[in-house]
Amino acid sequence: MKTKDELWRDYVAAYDIDVPAERIEEEYGLIRADMKHRMMYDQMSGGDMHLFPDAELAEQEDALRAAALFEAKEPLVLRDLTKKLEVAVTYDELLAEAEAMAKRQRTTVDELKRFFGDDLALLERDVRENKIRDWACEQVV
Repeated sequence: MKTKDELWRDYVAAYDIDVPAERIEEEYGLIRADMKHRMMYDQMSGGDMHLFPDAELAEQEDALRAAALFEAKEPLVLRDLTKKLEVAVTYDELLAEAEAMAKRQRTTVDELKRFFGDDLALLERDVRENKIRDWACEQVV
């Protein structure tokens, strides 16, 4: 059985939407730079030796390009689905998310309200996107 993340990735991969090539290349450059940085840090901190990081990255190019495509495409899919589905978010859902977040971060909902506002409106986008992801995963199954 696939995880929710795998189902979401499958949904995004199959979704028909134009992704600008320059956006994919930009993401590829960011991912590649991050991976190279991690290799250098790994080597400096006594971890694995990466004597030829560019060669290692060249071997991983297909995987890096696939990751770049996903990173470029996912926000476009979410934006498109947000328009099409018109998903509503209730205050109770925002409060439930705040409670879960407070538990994860070992804080209180009142402390989170100081950051997100008393109405928790700054959490609305995250909750909406999670609801869209849940809906999309149900479509894949």
